[in-house]
Amino acid sequence: MFKRTLGSKAQQLSTSPYVSINSRAERGEATTVIGRRDLWLLLVVFMLGALLRIGVAQGSPLWGDEVFSLAIATGHSLEHPAAVADRARGDFVEPDHPIPAEEFQRYLKHDEPPSSPARVVRAVLLSDTSPPLYYLLLYCWTLIFGTSDIVLRMFSIASSLACLPLLVGVARRTGGPEAVLPTCILFAFSPLAIYYSTEGRMYSLLWLCVLATTWISLLLQERGERIATYALWCLASAAGFLTHYFFLFPWLATVAYLLVRPGKLVRLHLAECVILTGLVILPWYLRLPESLNSWRVTQGWLKMQPAGFNRLGAFFELVAQSFSWQLFRQPWIGYRASYISALILFAFVGVGMLWRLRFHNCNRGILLLWLLFAAACAAPFAVDFVQHTYMVAKTRYAIAALPAAYLLAAVGLACFGRRVRLLIVVLIVLAWAPSVLTIYRNRFPWLPMRKIARAISGDSRPSDLILVHSIPSGVLDIARYSNGSAALASWVGQLRTRRVPDSIHQLAAGRTRIMFVKVHEVGEPAPEEDWLRANALVFKESRVGSARIVDFRPINSKSF
Repeated sequence: MFKRTLGSKAQQLSTSPYVSINSRAERGEATTVIGRRDLWLLLVVFMLGALLRIGVAQGSPLWGDEVFSLAIATGHSLEHPAAVADRARGDFVEPDHPIPAEEFQRYLKHDEPPSSPARVVRAVLLSDTSPPLYYLLLYCWTLIFGTSDIVLRMFSIASSLACLPLLVGVARRTGGPEAVLPTCILFAFSPLAIYYSTEGRMYSLLWLCVLATTWISLLLQERGERIATYALWCLASAAGFLTHYFFLFPWLATVAYLLVRPGKLVRLHLAECVILTGLVILPWYLRLPESLNSWRVTQGWLKMQPAGFNRLGAFFELVAQSFSWQLFRQPWIGYRASYISALILFAFVGVGMLWRLRFHNCNRGILLLWLLFAAACAAPFAVDFVQHTYMVAKTRYAIAALPAAYLLAAVGLACFGRRVRLLIVVLIVLAWAPSVLTIYRNRFPWLPMRKIARAISGDSRPSDLILVHSIPSGVLDIARYSNGSAALASWVGQLRTRRVPDSIHQLAAGRTRIMFVKVHEVGEPAPEEDWLRANALVFKESRVGSARIVDFRPINSKSF
């Protein structure tokens, strides 16, 4: 009788979700085993995720931040003060006369011969507030494959796809084999993941560094004494610190987790790894105060309070973005229903996880996932508190939380039976579908740069002038897609190199028409537009996305 009862209890325990996630992991059983069918499914998910990302990347032009990435990666600084510009080193300089669009386009190409990596690092120091690793890797990538739109974005896509094997490794060690496929499906079809996987910025590389550090940390906890694993941990940590400064927050969460639950890891060796990582990144971080204190064209833009800003609402959007996200707030009821449906489904998974695991939610690597998610979400709040900025309103600064969000969701999904788990995942993907379709159709509906450029240059003549009021990356963005015969002139108000009316007389002399476009100006007033409105004829005025285009003609004469 006792044996039968004991056998019954053992059978119940063996089928409980908590045991499948944790007890078997502690015994080293089954958590590293993935069935052949699941391997094929993972391959299908990988291929579909890749095709979807490539399709999205091909569908829209670059926007200002991506143009900035391309300029820096080819060794051209854009955001420096006018007084320190060095034309010989490829720095952006406002020409004192109109020039063909091709002259501006040279800032987005490698020189002949190509600039050195040292010039890329110099451009980062002058222009950006991020570390240089992404730009150095992009420098090598574009030297090999070129500087087209799709090539720029393919580096981000490749980085995001490289995250999938690491997601598999982390999911197996935190949620068991049942969590592997849901994690990869969520990452592959998430609108937020697709959006930032197809942007020519460093966010995909940041995910890769966070996941690599997380996976290696779990290996250290599990295996301990392996010099190669320690070296990989230092390498992944250093790469993260040299990719994005906000890597600090998930990294601190990882170190805290290893200190509290070291497993087979020796804490002294962890301290040595931390010191070694610090020595590797020290040459760059010694120059960090100089870099952050340098003036830039977009200086202080994070201190501009967004319209209708609400800190509580911003916090909700920041935390919820990984689970339900839209490219922009859609007025149609279908989109609102899909947004709410996704949140409800994830909430259901979360409640199921808390109920089924109860007090074991912080067992094994699950605690690490909670710490990673919380630290990444807290990062913008910490910076806002210190710098008095509105970074919390820019949800991309908490983007490092995305892998942990889907790993936690997969742990919750692993608590359900296979059929229920599959049903929930399918419903989540369906709820995400409208947002994914919106991204596929147009990644930047508010800033269609190709359409803007063609609207002002498509029917232009050699006697026309295209006057672009923007920051340097905005000027180059217009020039990249201009296809007319008119010359271009930039008006970057922050540089203070233009004067009204002298600069307008110099730029417009002999022109029969001025096509004025104001886009991505970062709050800088446009005195040249005021002067033109007072001294020229407004022939036509239109809007394309967020850009405002004004066609000015001379008054009582054929030319200005």
